[in-house]
Amino acid sequence: MKIGFIGAGKVGCAFGKYLKDNNFDVVGYYSRKFESAQKGAKEVKGVAFRNLQELLDLAQLIFITTLDDVIKKVADEISKHYDIKKGQIFVHMSGALSSKELFSLKQRGAYIYSLHPLQSFADINSALISLKSTVFTVEGDKEKINILEDMMEKCGNRFFTITEELKGLYHASACVVSNYLVTLIDYGLKFYEIMGVDEELAIEAVYPLIKGTIENIRKLGPKKALTGPIKRGDVGTIVKHIESLEGFAPELLNLYKILGYETVKLTEGNKNNKSILELKKILKEV
Repeated sequence: MKIGFIGAGKVGCAFGKYLKDNNFDVVGYYSRKFESAQKGAKEVKGVAFRNLQELLDLAQLIFITTLDDVIKKVADEISKHYDIKKGQIFVHMSGALSSKELFSLKQRGAYIYSLHPLQSFADINSALISLKSTVFTVEGDKEKINILEDMMEKCGNRFFTITEELKGLYHASACVVSNYLVTLIDYGLKFYEIMGVDEELAIEAVYPLIKGTIENIRKLGPKKALTGPIKRGDVGTIVKHIESLEGFAPELLNLYKILGYETVKLTEGNKNNKSILELKKILKEV
């Protein structure tokens, strides 16, 4: 099956090269800027198309790897102004948007999907390395979804399927574990700032903790990876934390209690129910 790309940014170029390296027939790229199409085509030893219709005529599977904001616009333009084959497959790679963005193409007899790699694309070279261990999400029409699933299996990638309705929840989860993790670490570093510790040194100090925790989560899961005073039921230590925050950083106390209360929930399977109840009472007072 011949594969073409509309859009030659980091995602399109990286994934096209990844497919080519896994022996898929990537014919080339079309882009608003021909120079971008040339860059993508060079990666896969394919064609930089000046005419979009030529790519549509040649490829059976087309990835739309433009910016999220224009995916629907591109699909609508194709459905209105270009010839497509019945049964042709169109896929976008947005994490936030569902296959519904391509609905105008479905009305023309195409099959529509979203395929999302759960990773960030800082640059093409690092993305190519990361893609080998990336988990993908597949969503879209039931018919022919096996083509994308087979693609993932041939590339050696794990994947899961979701429905269109769950795409928003899926992207929210990615935002929490990626973007909000950064916010959480920045919150923790504020404690060091108050203590007068330089940010660079503080990051170096906490990095082994962060790295070790992430590895433990991967190996054991969140509940078994949890350590610290709440896991031990050490009420006295949490009280001291709260008193210290009340004295030195009252503006940080609210989030500490919210996070602490949620952490207590992870320990509810422990035998020390008295400590759990006491911690919940202390941390509930937000």
